[in-house]
Amino acid sequence: MDVIFQFLLMNSFYSGLLAIAVLLVKLLIPKLPRSIEYFLWCLVLIRLVLPIDLSISYSIGDIVRSFMESEIPEAIQQPDWLAGILGLELLHTEIMSITWLGLLSAVWLTVASVVAFKFISLKLKLSRLLASAHPVEDDWITREINFWRRTFVIRRDIIVIDSNDFLSPFTFGLSTPVIFIPHQLLEDKKREVLGPIIAHELAHVKRLDALWLIFQNLIQIAYCLNPVVWLAVRRLNSLREEMCDQQVLDTRNYSNEAYGKSLLHVLRLNIGQRTPELFATFFLSHKKVFKKRIAAIGSNRAASAKPFLQYASVFAFAAFFMPLSWHKTIQPKAIEPAVPAQPDSPFPDEIRKDYQAPFLIKSKGKNDNSDVEVEVN
Repeated sequence: MDVIFQFLLMNSFYSGLLAIAVLLVKLLIPKLPRSIEYFLWCLVLIRLVLPIDLSISYSIGDIVRSFMESEIPEAIQQPDWLAGILGLELLHTEIMSITWLGLLSAVWLTVASVVAFKFISLKLKLSRLLASAHPVEDDWITREINFWRRTFVIRRDIIVIDSNDFLSPFTFGLSTPVIFIPHQLLEDKKREVLGPIIAHELAHVKRLDALWLIFQNLIQIAYCLNPVVWLAVRRLNSLREEMCDQQVLDTRNYSNEAYGKSLLHVLRLNIGQRTPELFATFFLSHKKVFKKRIAAIGSNRAASAKPFLQYASVFAFAAFFMPLSWHKTIQPKAIEPAVPAQPDSPFPDEIRKDYQAPFLIKSKGKNDNSDVEVEVN
């Protein structure tokens, strides 16, 4: 358990440094493309599962180590320095001894269990809903689904079902995505509202967002006490919705005004509620999400025409900032060659290894000039 918690602590520290770098990039480039910002925040979460001693040449960790190795205290040059600090005693009695690390571990296990329970409960609820629901049989919806499948080049089958359990549309599932549409929207039969909703949900399917959400939810369970995770998830959820909106608008099948009106209709329907897609962002309300999306739609920020440059920028950022370890690389001690064993020697190996042969020096005798050999050890 100590090894696991040490891993969580160090990666939380490193992800915090990486989040500061992302915020600085956003501050320096206010009009940073959504796709770049999205991938940068993804890197913050990915860093949480990488080895804590990850370090390569010409990365930020290697540069810091090369310039400051003599200045950094010896204690923090090792990967377990943070765990060592938290290992200090908080309470010591004859009955028990509590350390900061032990207290934090207990709190982490409790909160992680609660978050995991909520996550599993929601998944079970969605599974039961999927098992009891019936697909929507509507010719117009079927045509809309097939149109957007061709537009986004989606080869997987899509199932559309209606539900009274949730008041916002969302998509669930990976291999065979299921689109949940509130029953009230189907009863109204407003095609100007349903069309953009179907297009938006199929944009999620095209992007494989369900796969990333699985990883994101697992990270939130493991790092439930890390505020950086909640910050990154909050921003990722907003950016994900804005990118899907822009992906639909780039097809020119809907005007910004028509698409925004459809969004406002959904907002009036479920204001104050939460969708399963935002399940793990407990402090992010629909009102704030929709407000940002409406503002983004109104700004009509066109998609970048240079995706290669965007991907290259993200890769350069990852190569430079992801390896954040700065602890010293421990050099193995040189192994002295063993003295070959002498089968006829009566001396043990330990004595023979350190044994040095005597050497002879010559000195003059007292009574004559003859040389005398003296053995010196």
